[in-house]
Amino acid sequence: MDAINAIYGRRSIRDYADAPPPQALIRQVITDAVQAPNSLNRQAWTFTVMMDRDRLTGISQAAKRFALDGGLGAIPDHLRTLLTSPTFNIFYNAPALIVITATSPDAMVIHDCCLAAQTLMLSAHRHGLGTCWIGFAEAWLATPEARDHLGVGPDQIPVAPIIIGTPKTVPDSPGRKSPEIHWLGEVEA
Repeated sequence: MDAINAIYGRRSIRDYADAPPPQALIRQVITDAVQAPNSLNRQAWTFTVMMDRDRLTGISQAAKRFALDGGLGAIPDHLRTLLTSPTFNIFYNAPALIVITATSPDAMVIHDCCLAAQTLMLSAHRHGLGTCWIGFAEAWLATPEARDHLGVGPDQIPVAPIIIGTPKTVPDSPGRKSPEIHWLGEVEA
């Protein structure tokens, strides 16, 4: 699969097969992820992989409570309904979660982790896996409880919670609007 096909074919997957991906395949997508550009080639990131469904369910419940208790600020009604549902799992019952953590609070390192996350998601798609960045988990991951679960130190910042697994279903393309582009300076016709 070439890069353009990966870019246009990747989707956010929210429906997964039960079986977890082989550890070797997860290791491969992480190996691919660290090929992402990063500031001064510091590679100031770590990757924590969780494949314990009970633990993921517990984290989902904790993150939902945190959000409903104000950890995400004002929550729109349709999301509040989702978060109050006892059957809703923020990880969509995926068999694995990869959390990319910045090992320095430097803003550029946080950007680097985002670049690694995108590269990881494209690699996963290329290998037949699905991924989804779980925004509902981000605020909770900054809590002491979450840091303890991840083994993250006080100067480290969990940046990208990405679920991964074999897709059961793949949604159609959501389509994209034409980008607004502002040209500065001379523009060739």
